[in-house]
Amino acid sequence: MKKLTALLVLASLSASCSGLRETDDGFSAHAESFRIVGFAIPGEDDAAAMALVPEGATITTVHSSPADWTSFFGVLNNILGFSVTTVSGTK
Repeated sequence: MKKLTALLVLASLSASCSGLRETDDGFSAHAESFRIVGFAIPGEDDAAAMALVPEGATITTVHSSPADWTSFFGVLNNILGFSVTTVSGTK
């Protein structure tokens, strides 16, 4: 039980990452979260990535790993997995 708890704590700490890369005319924002039985730790990665988008920017692509309950990979990811969202575009 201690090993499982330590693994979950380590996974949640490593999954609580988000960031923004900018160039003169573009940007790429990303966020990750750890999912266990549908709960995103530390929070929803899609909302965290969208919050990093520069004001006035034009979003051209959004890529997110499945986190739904209607697809095979979405269910697997929701039970125990990592979720990643990347938003990119121009400024």
